[in-house]
Amino acid sequence: MHVFVSHSRVNSSSALHLCEELQKRSVETWVDLRDAAPGADWNQQVISAIETAIGFVFLIGPPGHEDRGQRFEWQQVVEQEFYLDPSKPLIPVLIGEPELPGFLKSRRSLALSHTPESCAEVADQIVTTLQNPAVSIDKEKLEQGRRARVQAVESLREYTQVLSEEDVKRAGLRAVK
Repeated sequence: MHVFVSHSRVNSSSALHLCEELQKRSVETWVDLRDAAPGADWNQQVISAIETAIGFVFLIGPPGHEDRGQRFEWQQVVEQEFYLDPSKPLIPVLIGEPELPGFLKSRRSLALSHTPESCAEVADQIVTTLQNPAVSIDKEKLEQGRRARVQAVESLREYTQVLSEEDVKRAGLRAVK
């Protein structure tokens, strides 16, 4: 079992240093730079690593650095709805002061600076969070997220029902003509 480490290419060095610190603490990590097999389908390897992960670390920032690969990773986590599972550790690690993506707003973030001491401290905090995921969750925000999801699904159902009824009416009018 492993912890999936999501990062932008700009943060590759920080991701590898953090993985080293976590491995010193007996935490197995999966990071694409090191663990994705050359020549194999990167997307499929990432999906598989996400599906089998016991937790996630998201290196986010500095602000303004968008990364297509990291967006794909986030999308997979969202599609699996891991962000709604309080037993699944999702640990945002901020570099600089970036905005937290919506799916991580219910999680408490850690700050990483570019010092070896900071990397070691963050690794210690990650280990604590992996052992007790509840410490990283803002329960009120998690519940707000769940309620928003339920409302969105219900709105989609209602909209689909209205469209279906309109289609039936149109089909009836066409049959009369």
